[in-house]
Parts: sequence; structure tokens; C-alpha cells
Amino acid sequence: MAIIKCPQCAKSISDKQVICPHCDLDMKDLTEEKLHSLSKIKTLKNSQTLMTHQAIAMLLFLVGVFTFYNSEDKTAPQYLLSQVCILVGFIWYLVNRVRLILAKRKKL
Repeated sequence: MAIIKCPQCAKSISDKQVICPHCDLDMKDLTEEKLHSLSKIKTLKNSQTLMTHQAIAMLLFLVGVFTFYNSEDKTAPQYLLSQVCILVGFIWYLVNRVRLILAKRKKL
């Protein structure tokens, strides 16, 4: 009895399992075509997650910029918070952009 990874959820299961207890994937009806389809679905979900994170990071950056330029008091906590939002949003955007490019490269 060996431990394998489920093709759909990637969690560890026994090779004797007929159905994955985590995602209910029927292991006995797996064909090469179905494995390829599951792999494509997993890649698309990962890509969509990265794009969502990228959009949230851009929104955080834009909120920071808007608050930064509309802040009149430079000693207010909102001014510091806007700078933090700009920095975190920008770095998060760049990191997600690199991760998205690497994911697309791996797909090719």
C-alpha cells in the first residue's frame, strides 16, 4: 500500500482508495483524457486566483494613492496608512505578476 496524490485535490491518499475521501473523485475511472482535463482545470483555477490577487493588489495600491493625495494633514495616521497601502499594493502586484508569468511559462 503506497501513498499517492489525488489528481484533483493533490491531497495524500492510499493507492487502494476507490474514491478520494477529500474531493470524491472516482479513481477507478481515470483515463489519460480525464487526467489531462483535471490538469487543465487546476491550471485555470490557479491562474484565476493569481489574477484575482493581482486585481486586489491594484485596488489596494489605488486606494493608497487616492488617500495619499487627498490627505491634508501629513501627520495624520491616514497619511501613513496610505503610504503603507501604496507600498504593499505595489509589491503584492509585482509578486503576483511574476507568479502569473511563471505559471504561464510552465503551462507552455
